[in-house]
Amino acid sequence: MDLKRKHLEKFTEFALKTVQKANLITLKYFSKKIKHRLKENLSPVTTADIKSENFIISRIKEKYPEHSILAEESGNNDSGNDFKWLVDPIDGTKNFMRKYPFWGTLLALEYCGEIVMGIISMPAMNETIYASRGNGCFADKKRVKVSKVKKVSDSYLIHGGLNYIFSQPYRKNFIELVNSTNYDRGFGDCHGHTLIIKGQAEIMVDPHVSPWDVAPVKICIEEAGGRFTDIIGNNTIYSGSALVTNGKVHEEALKILNEDIVSREITKD
Repeated sequence: MDLKRKHLEKFTEFALKTVQKANLITLKYFSKKIKHRLKENLSPVTTADIKSENFIISRIKEKYPEHSILAEESGNNDSGNDFKWLVDPIDGTKNFMRKYPFWGTLLALEYCGEIVMGIISMPAMNETIYASRGNGCFADKKRVKVSKVKKVSDSYLIHGGLNYIFSQPYRKNFIELVNSTNYDRGFGDCHGHTLIIKGQAEIMVDPHVSPWDVAPVKICIEEAGGRFTDIIGNNTIYSGSALVTNGKVHEEALKILNEDIVSREITKD
C-alpha cells in the first residue's frame, strides 16, 4: 500500500477520536483514590490503565481488525500485517496515582517498520499533540516547531529518572551534559518530551523506555523539525532509551553522552 495524505488523515482522525474517548475513562479515575498492583517489572498498573487500554484496543480491532497491536498491558498481538498500533494507556502511571497532571495516553501507528502517525494526549493538562508523516506536528490544532537554539551551552535539558541514569555507563557523561547546558529539570515521561517538541527546551534524555513510550514522540519530534535516536545514536524506538532534541544540538549531545565510554568500561573491567 502506498500511504498517501488522505490515508494518514483518516488514521489520525480515528486515533484522535479514540484517544479523546479514552481520556474520559482515565479522567474519571484520576479524580478518585485508586488501587494498583505491581507487574513483574515492579511498575504499577491501575484499573484506569487496563480499562483505557481495553477500550483503545477494542476500537482498533473494530475499525482495523487486520492490523497488529503492541500494547503495554496486553502485549504483542502480531497479525503479520504491515500496520501496527502501539498503545500506552497511561504513560506516567506513578504521576497519575499521586494526582500529578504529568501523564498521558499515547497512541501511534507503525507502517512497514516506520512510525507514520502519533498522538500524545495529556488530559489533566488539557493538551493533545499529534503528527503524521509529512503533515507537520500540532498542539491542539496549532502547528508547533522545535527551538532554534544551536549550542548545548544555550540549551535547556530535560531528563528522566536519575536513579536509572546513574546506573548506566554514561553516568559521568550525563553529569558533564548537565554542567554543559544552560538549565536542567527532571520532567520525565511524555510531558518531558512535549517540551522539546514545542520548543520550550532542547534536549530530553530518557534512559529507560519501551517502544510504546516513545513511538508517538518520534513522529511528533521529527515533524516538528527535531530528531529522535537512542542514547548512542541509533534511529530506533526498540533499544530501550531515547535522546530527543531540536536536531541542532543532537550531535553535540550524543558526543558528550558517549565520549570515552568504551575505553573507560574496558579499563574498569
